[in-house]
Amino acid sequence: MLASTLIARIEEHWERIASEIIEQRQRYPHLSHYRNLSDTEVRARVRDLTLNLWKWLENPDADGVREQYEELGRVRFAEGIPLAEVLEKILMIRRHLRQYASDHNPALTPMEIYGEMEMLRTMANFFDHVVVGVARGYAEAQRQAAQRLSAGQPQVLAHSA
Repeated sequence: MLASTLIARIEEHWERIASEIIEQRQRYPHLSHYRNLSDTEVRARVRDLTLNLWKWLENPDADGVREQYEELGRVRFAEGIPLAEVLEKILMIRRHLRQYASDHNPALTPMEIYGEMEMLRTMANFFDHVVVGVARGYAEAQRQAAQRLSAGQPQVLAHSA
């Protein structure tokens, strides 16, 4: 029950978490391509991850999560964002969610501490599947672009404002 309470708090305060991530991306030189994404896009991604984390707690579906995030990998490849930056951004969101959960957990009793550890383990599993899905989608898009290029077709990259 504690885990769902913590996730509910994360879900409730996702906008604050998103604002911290938006602010932080300006300070990270290795996330230079993410500065091109709008704040709206970053907020949408944080919102998406928090909602899907909640769904994951209710019904863990590894294949479903990986398939869903393959599309994000394809989109980020088309936007010209390096895979390392895509993965770093996802892991940054995970760190913020984990930190928020830990900072806002009274965890006074052994049961509460155990509940937090379980929630963090579950969150880590969810993000593992997100990362795998993004990497697969990115690699697939990269492979298709290479095939088009070798066939003499122009590569099309979409850029966000």
